[in-house]
Amino acid sequence: MKISVALAYNLAEPLTYRAPREAGLQPGSRVLVPLGRRVVLGWVMGLDSPYSGRLKDIVGVIDDPFIPAAGLLEFARLAAAAYFASAGILLDHCLPPSQKNPKNLRLAGENGERKLAELAGGEAERLSASGPLRFFFKKPTEAAPFAPAPALPEAPARRWLLGPGREQEYRDACAQALAQGRSVILVVPDNASARYWQSVIPGLDPYHSEIGTAERERTWRRYRQGKCGIVCGGIAALGLPLAAPGLLIVDRASSPLYRHAPGTPFHLDHLAGLRAQAGGIPLLAGAHSHTCASFAGGSDAVLDDRRPSRRPAVEIHPLKGRERGIPAALIEQVRLNFLAGRKTLVLVNRIQPARYLYCEACGRLAACPRCGASLQADKDESVACRRCAYRHDAPAGCPRCGKPLAPLHDISIDSLSRAIERVSGETAVLALTAAELKDPQAALAAAKESPVVIATMAALNPVFQGLFAAAIWVKPESFFSMEDYDAAEMIHAVGAEIAATLAAGGELHVFSVFHFHHALQYLLDEEPFFERELKYRRWFLLPPFAAMYELELRDGELRSLGAAMRALYARHRDRLRVQRVYLASRQPQRGTYRGILELHADPGPIAAAGLHRIRRSVLRRTAG
Repeated sequence: MKISVALAYNLAEPLTYRAPREAGLQPGSRVLVPLGRRVVLGWVMGLDSPYSGRLKDIVGVIDDPFIPAAGLLEFARLAAAAYFASAGILLDHCLPPSQKNPKNLRLAGENGERKLAELAGGEAERLSASGPLRFFFKKPTEAAPFAPAPALPEAPARRWLLGPGREQEYRDACAQALAQGRSVILVVPDNASARYWQSVIPGLDPYHSEIGTAERERTWRRYRQGKCGIVCGGIAALGLPLAAPGLLIVDRASSPLYRHAPGTPFHLDHLAGLRAQAGGIPLLAGAHSHTCASFAGGSDAVLDDRRPSRRPAVEIHPLKGRERGIPAALIEQVRLNFLAGRKTLVLVNRIQPARYLYCEACGRLAACPRCGASLQADKDESVACRRCAYRHDAPAGCPRCGKPLAPLHDISIDSLSRAIERVSGETAVLALTAAELKDPQAALAAAKESPVVIATMAALNPVFQGLFAAAIWVKPESFFSMEDYDAAEMIHAVGAEIAATLAAGGELHVFSVFHFHHALQYLLDEEPFFERELKYRRWFLLPPFAAMYELELRDGELRSLGAAMRALYARHRDRLRVQRVYLASRQPQRGTYRGILELHADPGPIAAAGLHRIRRSVLRRTAG
């Protein structure tokens, strides 16, 4: 029979193989299949396939009791279709740590057990000529002792809870689910938030990257054996095989941290929605502010707004675009707050400063001769352009007037700490990054003793709610790319999270080059902000009114790349609503030019057009 197999590789569609019926396969089974000259692990997604070409036989079957439930399989299918990724990547997150490495596979034979890694190239395929081999893990999973959970009672599919102080609401919702014999998944944007909720909700089980392998293994097996509890984490927590999931909570649901997970194409908040949809699980989204989607309203959403009516005062301080260094007005604002006894939080985007070369006579920075961007000075007495990768020895003098160039430090935690210490004293300043938040209570105690706290976005943690009398946000435009369609929404969301760290009567000061931008003009004024933002998104068919994808083409020749981009634009501009066509860089990167087509369409029409099968291309889901 023909089977569809999803591999944990960058393959958008399952591959088809041949397997004997007596192998006992079912959707969710794991098999070893040939891929080129390799033998790789895959997941059986279906027991049939429309493919009619030449087929290869599977090499082996994994003998293990664990089969993902129907809800997890559907979750993997939905995510794979939305992101043009392999369902195998998602299903690998459902495994315990001991079974994620194929090197742990064993093959029983006449001469004893053999590891998969000990089989020479092509040997596994030769041994499977008479039938698929039977592999097993040294540490197999136990058979699930529980029966399929009954369907959940009718309830609102999605509920938004806006406002600070959500701890009691979460505890009550978790207690209600546990009383019904069901488990809870609490999704958080970072590990610091997970540590906070572990200290607030009794009995919560953390399940994320900072937890040791042995502890994650134990947690996985406890829930596999039918434990009902509360698990907190990211994508691994979403894939945990719970006996009876009864509630999915997405904390800080409007946080931009969900969209900046490194090394993965997935947006965690969107995956949480797909997990709830696939399993029929009620979803509770807690946040400090609306998103565009929640403000626009949805038929399945219930809104519970518990935010105080009085918002902090906001003052925008304009900065000049070409200026570098630390503005004197910023230091003066911190000094005034220090003298008035107002505990101040200062948010910046850098830990270590960037060094520029500045000509005092011209009043300008040394510029890149290739693209005009500001050059940064490295420690090896050279300069580099971060925009076009230009690199050269540091110039002896100003290219315009010939006078000496002086080093100038940009704003960072390190440089700002030294500048503020000169006006407030060395013991008055606390530098806070994600490393310090590994112990939330120690970080909170240190912050309470420090008049000035300089931090990255890691300080926007529930542990610091209502702690500060004033906050200073330095260059919001440096936290996000202002070319992104949702930069304004992300700035607005971060502004609301900063406001949550302020006590009653607190003040928020923003120092920005983009002081005229509507994201800052309406920073804590939701109604005019979202009305303007949603009008803009309707015009250009942006989320939440349309999905958004980027098709990246790669070619070694700029002329042939341009021809391919023009042909795709002419063919699909109307049906797939191609809004932008541009070069990612006019300079080749590793000998390759890259061009982008921005598509505003659902994944169905894109798949029907076959754009995910173009060679030397990458199709990315941006949002929607």
